Formats: sequence, structure tokens, C-alpha cells
Amino acid sequence: MAVKVIIEKVARPGLSAQQVREVAGAHPDVLAHLATVDTERLIVGDAVALGHDPGDDAEFRANVFDPVTNRGVELRGTLDRPEQALVLPTAYRPNPGQEELAAAAEILRADPRFPAGDDVIVYRPMPPLADVENPDGTTTRRPTLGVYTPSDESRKHRIVAVDVAGGTVDWSPAGVAAHHPGDCESHLPVGIDPLRDRGGPDQVRLRVVDGDTELWNAIVVRPRASSPQNPGDGSGVELRDVRYRGRIVFRQAHVPILNVQYEEDGVTYRDWQNEETRFSATGDDPVGWGWRLCTKPPRTILERADNDAGNFQGVAFHYADGELRIVSEIAAGWYRYASEWRLCDDGTVKPRFGFAGVRNPRTCMRHRHHVYWRFDFDIEGSANDVIEQFNDTGSTIPQPVPIVQEVSRKRKAPARYWQITDKASGRGYQIHPGEHDNTTDPYGVSDLWFLRHHPAELWDGNPGPNNQARLNRFLNGESLTGTNVVVWYAGHFRHDQNDPEPHQGHIVGPDLIPVP
Repeated sequence: MAVKVIIEKVARPGLSAQQVREVAGAHPDVLAHLATVDTERLIVGDAVALGHDPGDDAEFRANVFDPVTNRGVELRGTLDRPEQALVLPTAYRPNPGQEELAAAAEILRADPRFPAGDDVIVYRPMPPLADVENPDGTTTRRPTLGVYTPSDESRKHRIVAVDVAGGTVDWSPAGVAAHHPGDCESHLPVGIDPLRDRGGPDQVRLRVVDGDTELWNAIVVRPRASSPQNPGDGSGVELRDVRYRGRIVFRQAHVPILNVQYEEDGVTYRDWQNEETRFSATGDDPVGWGWRLCTKPPRTILERADNDAGNFQGVAFHYADGELRIVSEIAAGWYRYASEWRLCDDGTVKPRFGFAGVRNPRTCMRHRHHVYWRFDFDIEGSANDVIEQFNDTGSTIPQPVPIVQEVSRKRKAPARYWQITDKASGRGYQIHPGEHDNTTDPYGVSDLWFLRHHPAELWDGNPGPNNQARLNRFLNGESLTGTNVVVWYAGHFRHDQNDPEPHQGHIVGPDLIPVP
């Protein structure tokens, strides 16, 4: 009997963006801090319930931002009493959304300095913002846009900053000018306009069934709704409540942090992972737009030739040879990433992340990508976990070393792999590093973090001027023996176009192998 892949709509606990807006508009502390009375211009998002098995009184956090005053606050409350939420000022600034980018592009194209020609492309560059400080201490929010002019041999790329509220364009914003007169990468960008979002659910329940046996049961969240957001910048394809043969494996698994570091000039970026972009997927959409069961392998930019096009945005599923691939392509500026999970019939989980890009003025410079997975293991339940590091001692059997309190680790000798098991049953998973995952440099901080679970530790907070991962702030010496454990796992990829080894479309990620 053939294996069946089934996806079904499922509700998500939390507050909708409209509910967050209504709470903010009625909260005097929000309006006082933002110094605004126009709540319709506020940038808000959904507020997902925090914690395991959230109920009606679950906690939530939500960011509310005014792009005109360039101020933001964070709401911290409970779903049953959102109007009583605590209001705290925050330095978090959300990236421009599609409406804000479209308004900026309209101003840009109306500028008399905008180049003529039908081949000019307006695209989303890095960094996403180029705010400017005013003499009175306030700041003006300015989304950035890239202007690609193929016919201009002397300067194909320009990066500009647009004051949407003021209707002006800065053609030479400080610190974000194009760094290369030609093209880096071969893929031609499609511009700032994605495929029209036709709706569809934010998440689905996935079931993989072999005859009368349910192999996998999980909630899959598409990138546009992945947590953390508001505050936070998404996490690609997110898995929740993952069960293999009826037993819980993960409560949550995703990639909350993604960084880029340039070696030559020290420029760094914190990439967002909630912008779905085009890729090729052939099949049916049983629950609506954004979810596709494929009849043949989907093709992201890693498999395509020289374009940034495609017929689909969202999450695609394809099963073959004992393995289900869950695939999406996401964009951050000129970067394109493949966010993927592979669920095998034997219980193995293969998280994968691929790196590519479209034409731009920077990626021909040597740089490193740092991707940070977060695995909230719930082996046999949400507590009673044990962590061990298996060292290579020269014998045929690696030597286990218990890890009893919160700590970070690097992938270097004698460590070979790590194991998380339930203290009573002995069941669990081993984490085996991928062949190309490499080890950290000083900017990447570390390779693994073993932490005690806390609902709010989904993101490292405002990363600061160099965007470096701040996961060490979660290390406070808490015990890990017989507790609820979270593991952060980092992969590091060096992209060098002058290196003879293939770089375009490189993929990293560990293998998570079940311990029966």
C-alpha cells in the first residue's frame, strides 16, 4: 500500500493582527508612548500564544510600531485579558512590508533621477532600512530599494533610501551604497512584487500514513506566519507538535536566527525569514493557496538556472523513496534561501538550509552565512530529558559525557555527536553534524547551545549593531538533568566566488537520528 501524505487546515491560538490593533488603539499607554492618534497606520502582526499546549489564558507578546514617529512598544499580556497588557518601549523595528515597499517604489519611480528604460528593475536590497537621525534626536524611517539598470555599464546597481512619509528619495544614503559596479550572482531578480497572496491557512496539520500506521503527525507553519514575529523576523518553515508513530519528538523546531557576515569590510546583516518568494512546484492545493502536494520534486532557486521566477509561494510537500520533503523558498533582500525539512519513514529528521542569491552588488565579496536552528525536544513529554555528548576516544564505541547544566559547545574533537533522551524510557534523538556544517568563527559565537526551556526564549532580542547572535544571554547555569530541554544548533557556510569548490546552492544541516 502506498504511503499517503495528508494535509488539513488547523486553527492557531493567539490574537489576530486586527485584535492587536484594537488593543493598541484602546490602550492609553500605547498611544502616549507612540505619540499618535492614527491607529490605522500602525504596523502590527498576529500575536501567537506562547508556551506548551497554550490555553485561553496563555501569554502573548506583540510589537506595535508607528512608521511615522518611528517608535515602537511591546505588549506583554494574556489572551483572556489583552486590554490589561503591560506596555514597554522597544528598540525593535519591523522590516518594511509589501504595502510600505509599494509606496516607497511609487515615490522612487516618480523621482526625476529615476533611470529611463523598460529593463530597469526595482528590487529589495540589504539592509532593509536606512533610517536617519534628525537634529532634535528623533529618527526618520526610510525603507531601502535597489535600482538595477542593466544598460548602465558603469553602475548597474544603486541602493536608495525612501522617506515614505516625506515623499523624498536619498540617492546616496550613508553606509548602504552599492559596493560593486557590476553584477554578483547570475539569477535575475523579479523585483519587489511577489506573486499575489491568495490567502490560504497559516498552518496545517500534516499526516504521513503507511497503511494503517501513522508515521508522522505535525503542525507545519508557513514562513509568512512562522515565529518569532512581532517582535522577531520569522523562522522559515516551522514545525510544531511533531510526533513519530504517536510519540512526541518536538514541541517546536525552526530557525529563528539567520546572519550574514562579510569578511572584507565587516558588514553584517540579520536576515528575515517571513518573506515567501517564488519557486517551482507542480501538484494540487488541497487546503488553499500556499500549500501544495507535489507530483514531482519542487525546484527552488538552488535547482533552477538563471532566473528568480516560479509558479508558487508557500510550502510544498513531496514524498519519494521513504522520505517526505517539506520545502519553501524565502527571500531577504537579494538573498534566496531554501528552508526545508526531510522526515524519513524510519524516524530520522533532516533539517536543511540552502543558500543562493540574485543579482546584487555585494555577494561576490567573501562572506559567511550563519543559520541557527532551535529544537524544542519533548521526548516522551515536556520534562525528564537527559543530554549527553559522545566523544571519540579511539575505541569503536564513543564515550558519553553527561551535560548537566546550560552550556554552549563547538563541533571539535573529541566531540562526535550529541544525544537527548528521556530519563525513564531511554528513547530520544542523536544530533549528528552535517558534512558541510563547519565550526564557528568568533562572529558565529558557537555551534550548539543546550538550554532549559523558557517560553519567551524564541529569539535573541535586538541583536545590536553587528547583528551577532546573542544566545549566550540565555546561559545562566540552570540544571538540565530531568528537565525540558531546548537545543540550538548552528551551521556555518563560507561563500567565496573565487573558491574552486561549488558555492551556489550550498546546503547545510544535521541529521537527527532516533534512539529507539
